[in-house]
Amino acid sequence: MSNAPSLRLRDIRLSERPVTMRLPFQFGSTEVRETAEIYCRVTVEVRDQVVPGISAQLMVPRWFDKRAGLSNEETIEELRRACEAAASVGRGMQGTVAALSSGIRAETPGRLSEGTPALAAGFGPALVEMALIDAVCRAADMPFWRAAEADLFGLSHDLPQGLSKDVFDAAMSGIGPPARIALRHTIGFDAPLVERGTGAPRDGLPVTVAEVAEETGIRAWKIKLKGDPDADARRLTDLQSVLAGRMQGGVTLDANEQYTADAFRALLEQLSSDSLSDLAGAVRFFEQPFARETALNAPVDFGVPMVIDESDDHRDVFPRALDLGWAGTSIKSCKGVLRALVNMARARAAGAILTAEDLTCQPGLCWTQDTAMAAVCGVRDVERNGHHFAGGMQGASEPECAAMLAAHDDIFELRGGRPALAIRAGGVRIGSLDRPGFGASDVLLRSGD
Repeated sequence: MSNAPSLRLRDIRLSERPVTMRLPFQFGSTEVRETAEIYCRVTVEVRDQVVPGISAQLMVPRWFDKRAGLSNEETIEELRRACEAAASVGRGMQGTVAALSSGIRAETPGRLSEGTPALAAGFGPALVEMALIDAVCRAADMPFWRAAEADLFGLSHDLPQGLSKDVFDAAMSGIGPPARIALRHTIGFDAPLVERGTGAPRDGLPVTVAEVAEETGIRAWKIKLKGDPDADARRLTDLQSVLAGRMQGGVTLDANEQYTADAFRALLEQLSSDSLSDLAGAVRFFEQPFARETALNAPVDFGVPMVIDESDDHRDVFPRALDLGWAGTSIKSCKGVLRALVNMARARAAGAILTAEDLTCQPGLCWTQDTAMAAVCGVRDVERNGHHFAGGMQGASEPECAAMLAAHDDIFELRGGRPALAIRAGGVRIGSLDRPGFGASDVLLRSGD
């Protein structure tokens, strides 16, 4: 018998905060200088209580939808419509968190423009799902990890085919309280290596890769690739010298769907040369080198571990990818917290890679919720440096910033006048997330923002 309560979703409200990057960031086919962070607030009836819940996500342009001809603004608007559609679908629904999430995911795509990719269509349902998780945690007076362990979301009764309840329960029984999480820093295409260059911000935060390594102690790195074997090999050669002696946590390489099979083989040949032996020897896996439209069309056998990311656009993709020779998958709250829990159980059963990939998590609620999820899933480290590119808690009021610093002084510290991550020896202590709710939701709900 499940412990999961049934909820009635009385109301869903959305709001936004503008975000301007302190450093422009290039990934995939675009450069990001500004966007918005979206918030979802729900009111639910659960076990004779009326309880609020809240969640946050950054609306990142041209990652969920990379179709040619779309502008950054058009893809952000697409995510906004997905959130509005999910909110419209969810109001008045009743069921467990898992049942509500499944229903919202099933109904939302039909309210969006034809051709909306599944990854973009799922953004809104994932945001609402997170707010529902928060509400259930608050109603039970439990932190996220305990609620997941107790199956308060009803997930064990909504498992996909091929994942048994025994396997899922065994994975959930291994969950423990949050303590510390190691960080993996993303290095963009144009990230300055040792020289700041003109116009660099003077805000007390590091700018160059060398400064990040020196000031934070981070020793795990994620390097963005362009899809050009020669250009990428030159960039990796330059990075190898900067990161010498600083790669103890390993290196991951992310191609953001930009490689063809032949070009990827050419890159691997470049990496096998003596000139790149140090960096190549530190590579843990390659992330989504091929376009989502073709990545899962045939078996893969390149002699290196590869994980899917953009291809993971619904909950049945991961087993298919494993069957085709992929080594693992990524988890991101913007794709779904419940999906992350399911894929954690699958990865443990299969001995596959489970990696946490999301540099877009802003300091504040978005960061704490995604990190609480990653910690429960037991990942080795997290790609977690949205704060590096966008700065700290933009748009938040002074009372909210003060409350976040006070409630989570292990996670945040004041730098340059704003809350920033308190990174020590390449990681962040997160013990303060062991409190009722999902992430730091109580801070926002108390502050009224």
